[in-house]
Amino acid sequence: MAVVICSDRISKGEAEDMSGVVIGEILEKFQLSIDTEIVILDEIEIIQQEAKKLITAGYQLILFTGGTGLSVRDVTPEAIRPLLDREVPGIMETARSYGQQRTPYAMLSRGVAGFAGDSLLITLPGSPKGVAETMQAIFPQVLHIFSVKKGASH
Repeated sequence: MAVVICSDRISKGEAEDMSGVVIGEILEKFQLSIDTEIVILDEIEIIQQEAKKLITAGYQLILFTGGTGLSVRDVTPEAIRPLLDREVPGIMETARSYGQQRTPYAMLSRGVAGFAGDSLLITLPGSPKGVAETMQAIFPQVLHIFSVKKGASH
């Protein structure tokens, strides 16, 4: 599993990553671990380049944190959506619905999720709280996707 932290401030050393830490802690509860963690700038080309490398490397699950909001520099959905062969809209619909019950601003998250080849790409918010709530909403249920892809029934 790979985690990509999309943050200008963190990549420049101006802030400390906390969302990646939260992702690791939550995944640990499901006996999953992060094999690769990358911190990059919020740039469409850079995000796409790293995503393509991870897809080619065969990662089944690639989580992106950051860049799903509405600021000018939030471009993760624009970078990831064109790479998807098969979008899975219910993942982020569930995350936004879950978040909306906790904060009136969850509806402003623009995260996307879907398959690029055999890799499931999920874009998460950049805030630790947003990451935690999104992962609480979709894990471990989202892991069922891998059983279904291998032929298990729904």
